[in-house]
Amino acid sequence: MRLKLSDVVRITGGTPIGEDREFRGVATDSRKVKPGQLFVALRGERTDGHHFVMEAFERGASGALVERVVPGVESGVVVQDTYEALRRLVKFRREIFKGQVVAVLGAVGKTTTKEMLIGVLRNLYRVAGPVKSFNNLVGVALTVLNTTGEEDVWVLELGTNRRGEIEELSSITRPDHVIYTKLGPEHLQGLGSTHGAVEEEYSALKYASGFVLVPGDAPHFPDQPHYRYGFSEGVDFRGENLSLSEEGVSFIFEGRKFFVPYPHVGFAENALAVVSFSNLFGIPLPNVAETLRTFRGQPMRMEIIRREGRVIVNDAYNSNPISVEGVLRSVSLLYPNRKVIFVFGDMLELGEESEYWHRWAGRKMCRYGIAEVIGYGKWSRFVVEEAKACGVDGWVASSHREVVEYLRRRGYDVVIVKGSRGMEMERVVEGLV
Repeated sequence: MRLKLSDVVRITGGTPIGEDREFRGVATDSRKVKPGQLFVALRGERTDGHHFVMEAFERGASGALVERVVPGVESGVVVQDTYEALRRLVKFRREIFKGQVVAVLGAVGKTTTKEMLIGVLRNLYRVAGPVKSFNNLVGVALTVLNTTGEEDVWVLELGTNRRGEIEELSSITRPDHVIYTKLGPEHLQGLGSTHGAVEEEYSALKYASGFVLVPGDAPHFPDQPHYRYGFSEGVDFRGENLSLSEEGVSFIFEGRKFFVPYPHVGFAENALAVVSFSNLFGIPLPNVAETLRTFRGQPMRMEIIRREGRVIVNDAYNSNPISVEGVLRSVSLLYPNRKVIFVFGDMLELGEESEYWHRWAGRKMCRYGIAEVIGYGKWSRFVVEEAKACGVDGWVASSHREVVEYLRRRGYDVVIVKGSRGMEMERVVEGLV
């Protein structure tokens, strides 16, 4: 995207500083500025980007978008609010984009689905999409404002942890097509309740003018044209013969086998969403199957590690109730009749429903035949309490080290390690390997 600072003045209503320069792309981290980019100084809880404006210029920035004049800045634009300026720039960029925009939303599986879809689309189209889980305002802005504008498709990931965020992101990106992954409890500290979280996700629908894809079990979906996908009866796009092995997960769709090299039912659901969208979009299914067969996702998602005849399932990337049941279901299919220990780190950001969902998880331990639960964190005691009430052994550890030392002494076949990002459960995996 090539613009001039005078364009930024016009789009944002800001005041120019110094000479009018051209820039290509934006950056919000002074350490990652590339020559010719516009540096956007954002105020955060821990730091203020205005302190790093000169560092950005030293790295080759063409100009700076700021809320106050910074001594030494030769070119830039001053605005009242740099976050609002980003919104306006994204909205402008979207309005002049001639291609199609696909948005991926949901409580779990957004990043995996987005990466699968980008891989599939790149076989036939010029595609732009976010790096990692760039799904808030800043992440979406970095994705959109660093495109060339010559792409055929943008694939965006839209996330939320507060009310109104999906509405805000959807209104400025106006996706043509929307794909939902699993919906349910997420970020309830900011969204209030499970019902509120689902309704928040649905706020994107009024901007969609093309295909809308939702899981077959999507709750209280609005009265709007859509397609459902899943592995059960009554959906528009149905996967069949779901099968797991340590090598990955496979299923049949319209007589063709699809394989993803991750042994997790969630990856099958994400892949089926991509297959369904590809079918609607006119992408040949053999191309889709080949791309999914070689898919590589983010680390710490259902990683199978073998050590001395035992299996460690590293699913420490993040956690919420939906992903907990996903890993339980996957492990029960992979290792039936094996002694499984679940190392359970707290599921964070569940607000007033925290105790409810941790007790719910404890009951799931019984349903899926877990032999023992080791809790870590203040909420995990409710998991252990419920698990013990239905006959599963369990206790609460005070540190990652304590978990590791206990497991080294304990006999088991399989250990699952999972928790929210803030619980740093990968430290248990590191200790074991």
